[in-house]
Amino acid sequence: MSASGFTRRFALTAPVVVWVALSGSGVHTQGKVEAINDRPNPYRAIRNWGTMPEGREWGATSGIAIDRDGKSVWVAERCGTSCAGSNIDPVLKFDESGKLVKSFGGGMFVWPHSIHAGRDGNVWVVDSRRTAPDELKKFPGETVKGNVVVKFSPEGKVLLTLGKAGVAGDR
Repeated sequence: MSASGFTRRFALTAPVVVWVALSGSGVHTQGKVEAINDRPNPYRAIRNWGTMPEGREWGATSGIAIDRDGKSVWVAERCGTSCAGSNIDPVLKFDESGKLVKSFGGGMFVWPHSIHAGRDGNVWVVDSRRTAPDELKKFPGETVKGNVVVKFSPEGKVLLTLGKAGVAGDR
């Protein structure tokens, strides 16, 4: 873009930006501002909810999602702190009482970071980093994995994988 093109575009855009900033549009308030965090908390903590399989203890829980049934809870758990070198299941489904009803995904992830339960019942899990060189040395036989999004059926069947294992995107 030429300097005159930039100047013309700036001359047309700047007044709009200034008008939006000065118009207030709900950003500036006058008088008393009501606190938004003084309401009663509708939630309550339930200690020791959710029995982990095979005597496992809760590790880093990276995400939770409510199943389409409105009662069951899906959890993405990082196999303690990392799933590198582990074959334990990081995708867990609990009923409303905290009883484990389903688990899967062992050996597929490095660092599960997010989970989503879709309206169709399918479960999406994001593995947000790849296997590090020190992990590959520490766990002989471990493969490069991670940096993918996996779509599972409610039974744990892989339906779709987005991305290439171990390859980070450009953004």
